[in-house]
Amino acid sequence: MCLEWINVDVQRRGFTLRHTKNGESRRSHAPEGHRVFTELWQERRLDTQRVVLYKGTPVRDGKTALERAWGRAGVTNLRLHDLRHTASTTLRRAGVDATTAMKIVGHKSERMHRRYNTVEPEDLQRAVSQLAAYHANTVITPEALAGGTENVGEYFPQCARSSVG
Repeated sequence: MCLEWINVDVQRRGFTLRHTKNGESRRSHAPEGHRVFTELWQERRLDTQRVVLYKGTPVRDGKTALERAWGRAGVTNLRLHDLRHTASTTLRRAGVDATTAMKIVGHKSERMHRRYNTVEPEDLQRAVSQLAAYHANTVITPEALAGGTENVGEYFPQCARSSVG
């Protein structure tokens, strides 16, 4: 929450986090960044470089500020950290590749990224439906298989021969 205007790039819908948990700066992006930062810019105070204000005063501790706001809104059983889990899972569900998603949420390792992804029963059902749709739209013709047994692995991976030399 110590974000300052010098670290905001409205046109690219992003910002640079200078003080992260691991001590390294990183660039982040916000889907609604252009709109949000434009609105905040119009309401900014000229006596501070801070982006996030509460009643005209710069927010010092973002975690505490969010927890208080959630309390006033009646939100219970939510931690700031839950938002990172949600972002990671939502990016995966949206089809964003792991490398890009890791960059957005600030994960350095695939292991950590996998830990933050939650796979729900609905995700498994969606995957099975996608597989069924793929198979329903895949036609294996005799001509495709006519190329010989070397092509069998393309259509039936379980039958592919390893080419260990």
